[in-house]
Amino acid sequence: METTVAKLPAHRIDVCSLEADMAFFEARLCLAGEQPDTVYQRAQIKTYQTLGLLLGRQLKTLRVPSPKNKAAS
Repeated sequence: METTVAKLPAHRIDVCSLEADMAFFEARLCLAGEQPDTVYQRAQIKTYQTLGLLLGRQLKTLRVPSPKNKAAS
């Protein structure tokens, strides 16, 4: 009996999806306001800020530098 291994599709990081996630986090932070009322809101703000930073770093590594930016470096 021959066994076959199902090949799962490779996870592909999509810049557009990450940018959409960033926009979502920014919107959630705006909705939370600057003065959180509850511990839950403070935790939510901290979480969205952290996720935004992590996604921002990922986006920075994924974006291809333009020739204009390379010359400035």
